[in-house]
Amino acid sequence: MKKFNIREWQVKQRSLNENVAVTPMFDETHEEFMTRCKNSGNDEDACMAMHGDHIFKEPTNEQGFDSRFKDAMGGAGFSDEEQDDIMSRDVGSPFPGTNNVSPFTAKAKDYTEKFKQEYREMSDDGIDEFNKEIIEYLLNAFPSAQATAKVFFAKKGI
Repeated sequence: MKKFNIREWQVKQRSLNENVAVTPMFDETHEEFMTRCKNSGNDEDACMAMHGDHIFKEPTNEQGFDSRFKDAMGGAGFSDEEQDDIMSRDVGSPFPGTNNVSPFTAKAKDYTEKFKQEYREMSDDGIDEFNKEIIEYLLNAFPSAQATAKVFFAKKGI
């Protein structure tokens, strides 16, 4: 554990008082925070002092599905021409031969369309109140809704 240094602390406090305060966001990397902080007119030391011990999101360097798939195909021995041929095909339905929509999905889609029409007519306060009631109802009434919410927030990193 690092020893407390009063002079370092005083420098940090002075720099915080002289600079524009910038707070790290939960969904940004260290590099994104530093860029945003420096763009606010702060120097690097002030930015470092402002974020303190904040734990930043790890950079993902994610390529996207298509490039990952293409890399995997190249590793499996497919030529560039074969890869291009496969990647350019329209596969149609995600599950071939099952273009039928279940009656439950159809009903949900119909309700969603009606919901969108009614939603447009609401005031901002009405929308907030409506959202809260609907979400609480679904989460309390259906365990599958809770699981869906958990997956949604996990994907968002929340």
